[in-house]
Amino acid sequence: MTAQSTEAGIRTVNDEVDVRFSSSGAPLAMRWRGRIWQAVGEPVSWSSSRSWWEPGNTPANGQGSLITKQAWRFQAQTGPVSPTLEFDISSDPQTDGWRLRRIAGAE
Repeated sequence: MTAQSTEAGIRTVNDEVDVRFSSSGAPLAMRWRGRIWQAVGEPVSWSSSRSWWEPGNTPANGQGSLITKQAWRFQAQTGPVSPTLEFDISSDPQTDGWRLRRIAGAE
């Protein structure tokens, strides 16, 4: 894990996570460090693009796209009385999985 504090209560990380999604595509739960975080509230989605002409943006064997990444920001907790934290996750086109990028509300 790589963690870096950016400001009070916010950490940037780069951890692989397992995410379960609803039928509409919104995150329902995330497994991180052996714990299940249940999403609460309304998640926010966005996508970002990288320059297709830059090195490293071509997928192996022509599979998928390394250009566009999908991202979500959502609040989650491990139980009804546990603290609620805000998480940012983004798709990882190289592994076809998800990466935890930011945590807010953590001291």
